[in-house]
Amino acid sequence: MVRSKQRRRSAALLAMIVVGMLGVVGPDPAEADGGLVGVAAYYVDGNTGQAVRIDQEGNHEILGTNLGGSPSVAVGDDGTLYVVRSWDRTVFKIEAGQSPVAIPFNTTIQASTDLAVDGSGTLYDAADSDGVVKRLADGTETTLTSPDILQYSQVAVGSDGTVYVLDPFSDTVNKMDPSGTSSTVVVGGPEVNSISSLAIDDQDRLYVGAGTTGTVYRVTQGNGPPTVDTLTTSLGTMLDMDVTPDGTVYASRDFPSPNDLVRMDSDGDPVIVDGNVYARGLKVMVLPEPPTNVTAVAGDASAEVSWDDASGNGGGLIRRYTAVASPGGATCVPTVHTDTACTFTGLSNGTEYTFKVTASNTDNDRGESLLSDASNAVTPGVPEAPYQLQATPADGAADLTFLPGRAGPDPLQNFETSIDGGQSWQALVIQVDIDGVASGTVSNLPNGMQTTIMLRGRTGFGAGPAATTTVTAASPSPSPSPSPSSSSPSPSPSPSPSPSTSSPTTSPPTTNPTTPPTTSPTTPPTTSPTPSASPTPSTSPTPRPTKPLAPAGVTAVAGTSSIEVSWQPSADNGVAVTGYRAIADPGPAVCTTTGATSCVLGGTAGVSYRVRVVAMSASGLSALSGYSAAVAPTAPPVAGTPPDTTVPLDTDKGRISNAAPGQQLVLVGTGYAPYSTVTLTLYSDPIVLGQVRADAHGAFRSAVTVPADLATGEHSFAATGVDPRGKARAMRMDVTVRHVPQSLPVTGTAVVWLIVAGLGLTLAGAGLRTVRR
Repeated sequence: MVRSKQRRRSAALLAMIVVGMLGVVGPDPAEADGGLVGVAAYYVDGNTGQAVRIDQEGNHEILGTNLGGSPSVAVGDDGTLYVVRSWDRTVFKIEAGQSPVAIPFNTTIQASTDLAVDGSGTLYDAADSDGVVKRLADGTETTLTSPDILQYSQVAVGSDGTVYVLDPFSDTVNKMDPSGTSSTVVVGGPEVNSISSLAIDDQDRLYVGAGTTGTVYRVTQGNGPPTVDTLTTSLGTMLDMDVTPDGTVYASRDFPSPNDLVRMDSDGDPVIVDGNVYARGLKVMVLPEPPTNVTAVAGDASAEVSWDDASGNGGGLIRRYTAVASPGGATCVPTVHTDTACTFTGLSNGTEYTFKVTASNTDNDRGESLLSDASNAVTPGVPEAPYQLQATPADGAADLTFLPGRAGPDPLQNFETSIDGGQSWQALVIQVDIDGVASGTVSNLPNGMQTTIMLRGRTGFGAGPAATTTVTAASPSPSPSPSPSSSSPSPSPSPSPSPSTSSPTTSPPTTNPTTPPTTSPTTPPTTSPTPSASPTPSTSPTPRPTKPLAPAGVTAVAGTSSIEVSWQPSADNGVAVTGYRAIADPGPAVCTTTGATSCVLGGTAGVSYRVRVVAMSASGLSALSGYSAAVAPTAPPVAGTPPDTTVPLDTDKGRISNAAPGQQLVLVGTGYAPYSTVTLTLYSDPIVLGQVRADAHGAFRSAVTVPADLATGEHSFAATGVDPRGKARAMRMDVTVRHVPQSLPVTGTAVVWLIVAGLGLTLAGAGLRTVRR
């Protein structure tokens, strides 16, 4: 012990000299404030003794007080902060929203220099010269020691449970595997000098910091000797260091002044993320990326909000989504916290809202991402968009047919149109037939030019979202009735209108003695019967049909996630039918043919549908047919074994071959009937993970969770449904399920021995010389 104390005093003296020299030379200045990127930082303020969390927006949250002298912090997967208060060797646990609570260790700890916590909640307390005290979540404690380690200054834990210990006396990093076997990984020397801090990434690569020189080394282990890379020599005088799972280094510094928190960029240079942080102990926790594609649909004093999964989960499973309304700040958490949709209630009708969403990899706000981009703006209480909008061209106009959307709480709904992209709106006069189909005419359209028509409903709460369609107005074809007059001009020179009203069968020249000679050539006796006998003028007012007649006899037969529709062809009225369109009610599923009198509609299992059909022609649509009888599709059956198919099922991250119990995946499939139900099943024993409705293109994306109690081994994900023809369709993805740790452990630093860092064997030699004296 005498030699140890002498070495410490000599080390302290020489360290002060080295730090003073660094103060003269100084490192390169850090870049401008870059902020925290995808992480939250935790530390204990060396001046105030407060435990602090900094979020991505730079906000400081005080989590606990009276924790002065703390040399180390650690953060669990659930965001729980662990802090060592060194002066009374107490370890505190600070859960989200709670005050610090002391953890009653049974093992006597003379000095506590560092902490780590792994994914199971097991704590590792580096107890100076006494070993590493390992405390399980149930309170069971064991002490890990090795004859190769003189001081247990820093501790980190790998994904396989291997414990790594930094020993500043020996200037080494040693490892102890779960069986108790100890070996040396890093030895101080030409490549690694004066090490004082230790961290680990998700590939079990070690990061070793030399606090007095601002150097960070990365140590990659393999079958042979480890590979040592010098990442930077420019971080300044480091108090502590941590690393994200992907290898981004963060460090707290006490030089250059003032104290700050920096991130190492790709060139090894420091980027200041907080310019006034005196961090005793440092831990960064990776956060998810925000969700994307937030979409809102208004209802009566309510809104349905949905979004896509967060593309990055921060190294841990997404545990919760939270949607936030603006204005008002109301929040909504899905009943199943990992679902990607939520319904707001209690909103104010007539008030415009947008919504943002956060993702969290904890069950509390400590793992929350930044807010997503805002959703589309919606106004609760306004009518829904019209649907099944069709436009038939006319002369400078278009005839619209559509089904009105739900009016909302105000039943008095009017309609308006826009042909200039929504800059101005004009009221639309409509008629509604017995089947609920509305029709009206939009005028003042340019002939020969395609026009986009927007249509929306309006009530006392405001205008709803618009439906759109395009049409090209056209002037009518020239009437064929003038053609006979060109072959018989005789009526034009007649001085009296009376002959034109007499019988066209009698018009001899002798009955018209007043006819001037100049007109006689135009009315020779031999030709006069031909024009006078022409019946065209008297029949020209009879209109020709311009649209086909409505189909009849519509029949619907329910199938798996589908409806087979058939009908009788339109009766012949002289208009050529170019195809048919079957329309499901409720919508929005449709199927179209080019002449066939049957097709298949995708449908949601268990929903009752009626179907109508229209005939199509070059000049427009027929009236809607009558409704079919109501039918309800059935859900895809679940077989006892995985489907025999080579069609690959995918995820939003691409094809995978491994999964873990409790892991959340986003399955992606294509090729199904639009708006049809797809069943998602996990084999070996079939476990139905859920059902999802395909979109308008027959594709789906659905988040599923691998059951936490699923046995390890080979399993298959399957998506079963029907294709656009109503035929069975299956996709499959085979995976190997393995139990893996949820995340890596976290570490802090040993402040007691920070002044020793950077001196290594040289300082040890100086201490020995002092003892000899």
